[in-house]
Amino acid sequence: MKILVVDDSKTIRMLVAECLKSLGHEVAYAENGADCLQFVADHAVDLILMDVEMPSINGIEATKAIREIKKDDWFPIIFLTTHSDDDSFADGILAGGDAYLLKPLNPLRLQLTVIAMERIYLMRQKLFNTQTALQNANLELERISLFDQLTGLANRRNFDNTLERQFAWAKRSKSPLSVIMGDVDYFKLFNDCYGHPAGDECLSQVGRIIAAQVKRPIDLACRYGGEEFTVILPETNLQGARTVAEMIRWAVFERHIPHAGSNASDRVSMSLGVATYTGQYHSGPDVTKAADGALYNAKRNGRNRVEVAV
Repeated sequence: MKILVVDDSKTIRMLVAECLKSLGHEVAYAENGADCLQFVADHAVDLILMDVEMPSINGIEATKAIREIKKDDWFPIIFLTTHSDDDSFADGILAGGDAYLLKPLNPLRLQLTVIAMERIYLMRQKLFNTQTALQNANLELERISLFDQLTGLANRRNFDNTLERQFAWAKRSKSPLSVIMGDVDYFKLFNDCYGHPAGDECLSQVGRIIAAQVKRPIDLACRYGGEEFTVILPETNLQGARTVAEMIRWAVFERHIPHAGSNASDRVSMSLGVATYTGQYHSGPDVTKAADGALYNAKRNGRNRVEVAV
């Protein structure tokens, strides 16, 4: 443990240090309450042995301050005192202390008390490890809730949340906001022809291709659902968004994933629609709807192409 010994007597500090070091603990020292508070503010501590009678800030006052500084981190504080009356005992415990050792110190009792406090230390370590594992699990759950497991792209929930934020920003800043809606052409026929495992691998490849074309940190590529993909492009005008859509279409087409069941080509292709907000839409979903309409036109006009909302 990291143990802080607080006492204005050098003799007491040295005596306590000898007892603790024989148990293998790391020991630090403070000569008064003020130094103790500064040490606790700057360092992690597992146990404090606190003299009660000290000049300026006494042990009781220092303990109360420590409990305020470390509200979420309770570690034991043992008082070292010559007072054995009930009132002194009550004052120490109510201030946040955990045990008393009477001066002159009995080295054996000091060591055994510290050994008892090791149990609290071990429980604190287990609690810390459990909390860390729980935090990591929560982060992973949050990641799972926001990203598609097959493609690694953002999922529909992430898309909706991000689009709402970006639309609000575009409206405030009067900047353009573009949305691309894309669809793998004749994907149902791909599954019918090659099977669902191959279909999943196809979508995974398409997801990676789209992610490679979306280069800015503020952009977001998503799997919208099934074989549908979307891209949010903040601060991007219609021409810029169309360029990104064409890059996606061409990159997917040039991957040469065979698709014997397609009526658009002998390989996997995508149709994409683009819409850009410049003040004409009332909400993010309106931009998405316009991009979806452009996607419908791309399909109607032969697929494997990009159309823009007018």
